[in-house]
Amino acid sequence: MKKIIVFALAVLLGAGTMSAQRGGGRQRMSVENRVAQMAKELDLTADQQKKITAIYTESQSKRNSGERPTREQMRAEFEKIDKQVTAVLTKTQQKKYEEMKQARQNRRQK
Repeated sequence: MKKIIVFALAVLLGAGTMSAQRGGGRQRMSVENRVAQMAKELDLTADQQKKITAIYTESQSKRNSGERPTREQMRAEFEKIDKQVTAVLTKTQQKKYEEMKQARQNRRQK
């Protein structure tokens, strides 16, 4: 009887560990969620939201094309997207956007 209980506990603990490992990775935000968060934090207009959605959607479709870009290509693409997004924003929004990026970098370094 004790063997059965010990075995059952081992199975339960193993299953819990496996499920925790599956869901542990960071998930990429969807375009809609990313733009919604930006709209909330930067007070974007409907036109700005549309333009930024188009920028991120185009980038996502390139990423899903199948080929794996090099680190340098990814960095260049991120900088291109950043410039395009910044061009859509007002001066005040650009300042907040830079603060958001800096805060995100600080969180990654911790």
